Amino acid sequence: MLLFVACQEDVEIPRRDKQDYFEAVQACREAEAKVETDEAAAIEKLSAILANSKIVQIECRIRIQLQADKYTQPYLFVPYQLRGRAELGLAGKTANAAMRKQLLEDAVRDLKTSAAKGLDSSKKPLASAQAELEKLLAEAPAADPPVPQKNSLKIRAAWSQLVGERRYKSARTLLDKEADALTEKEKAELGAETQQACTSFLTEQMIRFRRNLASVSGIDELRRMSRDEFEISFALPAAEEIVVAYPPYDWARTQSDSLRAAWSNRDAIPALLRMAAQAARLNPDSENPWFTLAEGLAFQDLRRAMELRVADCADAPREKRDPLLGEARTLMDSWNGFVRGLDDATRKHHPFLDEQAKTLAGILAKAPRDLEGLETEDLRSCFAAAEVGVLLQKEEDRLRALEATGGLSRESRQNVLTLIVAARSIRMFLSGSAEEVVQKAVREDLLRLAKVGGAANADRFGPRLRKIFDSLR
Repeated sequence: MLLFVACQEDVEIPRRDKQDYFEAVQACREAEAKVETDEAAAIEKLSAILANSKIVQIECRIRIQLQADKYTQPYLFVPYQLRGRAELGLAGKTANAAMRKQLLEDAVRDLKTSAAKGLDSSKKPLASAQAELEKLLAEAPAADPPVPQKNSLKIRAAWSQLVGERRYKSARTLLDKEADALTEKEKAELGAETQQACTSFLTEQMIRFRRNLASVSGIDELRRMSRDEFEISFALPAAEEIVVAYPPYDWARTQSDSLRAAWSNRDAIPALLRMAAQAARLNPDSENPWFTLAEGLAFQDLRRAMELRVADCADAPREKRDPLLGEARTLMDSWNGFVRGLDDATRKHHPFLDEQAKTLAGILAKAPRDLEGLETEDLRSCFAAAEVGVLLQKEEDRLRALEATGGLSRESRQNVLTLIVAARSIRMFLSGSAEEVVQKAVREDLLRLAKVGGAANADRFGPRLRKIFDSLR
């Protein structure tokens, strides 16, 4: 679009507002791509932008401040013009005269607002919308025979009250019940207005719902909410009075139990993964804010659960460690299954999924590892040459370096420390040290050995070393 010439000087968005405008610009770009192909989705996105009280600079070219003297490239931010074009396009595809009239009136209003802001590029689509509206009005069929004005006014008043109370289904039922007292035109107009009012209401409610969900910094903050805070933040309109299909609302309503499970920490991870998987279907062809929010909570909870289990494995004996590792691997499997269940487009538009998978794999990689063969090692290989003391010292150094690498299971650390004490004790005995001197030299190693369960199979080194191992008792 060659629109820049119609704009005045760039409007600079201060750094304190950059996040709000980054999100608005991204949503505007996504909507612009849909203006001619998926007008309804574009209208929804643009309506959310215009409903955001934080977005005040519109129908202008903006630059967002990144640092004190650094700004983004200029971007033509024209949500009113884009929504007007989408409404005009959707009107051309709509057969229902009342709905088409509503769309054209909305398009005229939005494009007038845009043109009034100084965008000459909005004048041509405005003229088209006005011409289409005039043509539609001129082609309107002759009015139905008049009905008593008193009845019509009475029904309209009752209908208006019901819509004002957000009882849209009751309002539509009233129109059906009193159909004989209304002209066809009145019935069509009021029916269309009922649907439009319901759609607008749901749009506002889901903007609030998403904003509240986005304000939760993490799963911990969600769980710190009181019951009242949770209920108020994530309340949804009752389905009984809703008369339109609205995918974000339908998703939030069907997944309310999942969000409640996350808040109450009851079987939360499977529930959150289900919630994220369902959110992925709302907008699979571009970045999906509903998916990002739900998936973020699921990932945080699953990551923390894996971290806790792996951390608990560090000093746990095998009979406790193996079940913990099994649980961590099951969590990893559930995550991998969730990601495999997403379509290619969703994975493409959310590349952070790959980094998250690496993060979870890294947690499992920190699980304690077993070293094989240490439980039967008796240091006989150190006696195969004349320099026994030198070989024992080398073996002790090797074992200490092995322990220093970390990540060993409790049993492996037990075996390594047992061999360290044995190697040092034998070397000192061979050099003529008294038993008391040897005990004192290995005391620190014995204390660390005691923390992991004491010596492993100390009898393999003979009675003299057995006494060394028993000296802490």
